[in-house]
Amino acid sequence: MAPDRSKSRGGSGQYSTKKCPFCYTYLPLHANRCTACKKKIGEVDKLGFASKPFDWGGYVIAIASIIAFSIFMWWGFFRE
Repeated sequence: MAPDRSKSRGGSGQYSTKKCPFCYTYLPLHANRCTACKKKIGEVDKLGFASKPFDWGGYVIAIASIIAFSIFMWWGFFRE
């Protein structure tokens, strides 16, 4: 009977390196920052690429900008 290979596929168990999602440089699995482009990277995914970290700062700035714009629109056009 053939061995079950479905468990060996996927995950980080089969990779010895990971690829930067920004510049496609091969990196060791334990790397947290790309040596070529200096961007933060995460764990390896099922395709061998490092995951992109979530950018909390960008979302906070976008939400603050939307709130500020809404207040400006209220102040400029809807205030009596």
